[in-house]
Amino acid sequence: MRHLIVPSVDTQHWFNIVKSNNWVELGIGILTMDDGMKAIPLNSNAPDNTATIWQKHSFRVIPRDAKSLNHWTDLIDRTLYHALEDFWPKSHEVIGDVLIVKLEDQVIQHKEQIGAAMLKHMPNIRLICADNGVEGKFRVRSLEPIVSRDASVSTLTKIREHGQEILVDPTKSYFSARLSTERNRTLVAAKSLANELGRTITVCDPYAGVGPALAGLLTEPDLIDAAFVGDLNPLAVDLLKQNVSRFVRKQNSELELEIRCQDARKWQHDENNNNRMDLLLVNLPHETINHLTDLLPLMRRNNLSLIRGWAIIDKGDLAAVSRKLEQLFADHGAEDHRLSCEEIKGFSATKSYIRIESWQTFGKSV
Repeated sequence: MRHLIVPSVDTQHWFNIVKSNNWVELGIGILTMDDGMKAIPLNSNAPDNTATIWQKHSFRVIPRDAKSLNHWTDLIDRTLYHALEDFWPKSHEVIGDVLIVKLEDQVIQHKEQIGAAMLKHMPNIRLICADNGVEGKFRVRSLEPIVSRDASVSTLTKIREHGQEILVDPTKSYFSARLSTERNRTLVAAKSLANELGRTITVCDPYAGVGPALAGLLTEPDLIDAAFVGDLNPLAVDLLKQNVSRFVRKQNSELELEIRCQDARKWQHDENNNNRMDLLLVNLPHETINHLTDLLPLMRRNNLSLIRGWAIIDKGDLAAVSRKLEQLFADHGAEDHRLSCEEIKGFSATKSYIRIESWQTFGKSV
């Protein structure tokens, strides 16, 4: 295919000329060359290379097919694309073989074209869904299937993490592939705790969702002797049970396991739970700090223990949150306390997403 080669800064000027004369090859995007120049694809109606309109710009014949497309938007009709250039989705999220994209009102009427282009450009994707926000008591995603590769519109999918397959359904339970690094850090911290204690550890994850943090913990040899996990969302717990069942089948040692569908703040009322957890995970970002008071009674006493939590706080409040947590832990008997609160990423214009990591020995009953 013949391409007009122009400086990057002049791309829009020359594209407008080509488009206004109906000389652009539709469905094929502009290429960026190795030297930074831009290559605009021309159709057979465009004048030959010697025409004065080209002002002595050079040309290049470049083979183009679906595999050479740089972006899914290259498959959108060029006239339509440029008419709505500011509104096409700039990002998306992939969970397993499901792609989730948020559409602006200005392009939502073209959702079928968007879905078809994404599906063609990404061969590993089965289903394209529009993200309509969150809904219901458990604030799960409202997803609208747009187009499917195999006619299936099920949002149940599998992701692979820590060498394990995890069943996930974003319409039933919150899940973020972007937190994979955090889950790996939890595994590293758990191994460090077990090493310092010189024994296997007991883990508590009462906000487990479908159990992604457990994929590494429960399959690591000689790390966990007991796990108390759950979630308040019954649909999440159904998937959690399936995932945990597969994880523990890979364990050679005996493992005490309990899965609950219950508000984590009530776990302290079962005396069998209190003062026995070595590692506690608190992944309820909007409520983590408020729930900690009711969770501390679960922690083992007179031994080093670890709490890892994640919270969404106002930007600029990190120091105040750290002081609040230091006082809370001190009030509950924490000794040799090592606390770190660190921003992981921005959550919004006014909020930050932080990690809380607390190492301590509880020296008296909490």
